[in-house]
Amino acid sequence: FYGAVEYVVSEGMMNGVAAGKFGPDGTLTRAMVVTVLYRAVGSPAVSGATNFTDVKPGQWYTDAIAWAQANGVVNGVTATTFAPDAPVTREQIAAILWRYSGLPEMTADLGVFTDGNKVSSYAKEAMLWAVSEGIFAGSNGALLPRDNASRAQFATIIMRFFG
Repeated sequence: FYGAVEYVVSEGMMNGVAAGKFGPDGTLTRAMVVTVLYRAVGSPAVSGATNFTDVKPGQWYTDAIAWAQANGVVNGVTATTFAPDAPVTREQIAAILWRYSGLPEMTADLGVFTDGNKVSSYAKEAMLWAVSEGIFAGSNGALLPRDNASRAQFATIIMRFFG
């Protein structure tokens, strides 16, 4: 994952967790995912606030979440909450990237993965797209759709997505 970490840091998409430390095995949160995409588009000015009650003004992720919601990139975990500090699963990442990409239609065979049938219904089209585009490759024959992603795994996904 070294090359992927080098890529996301050099592109200004991800920062370390402390001076000189990336925290590759650290927990990736929903706010982190959205912030990376927001930075990738140049951190545009945001007008208006999000309607998520758990996204307070002035936080490091506030503008990113407001941008992502306004542009249809994210949904909340409920109609009024985003859960910015919650760990993010691999299928949630696929769904966010799929929406960011404009909901492209692709086909792939998730049955080639031992757990391909465990992808949640909301994420199935997104995961099909992510697999067909080579953004998600699986691990030892499994997609691990409901597993939380680490910071290093996300760096690799982002490098494949933008690279």
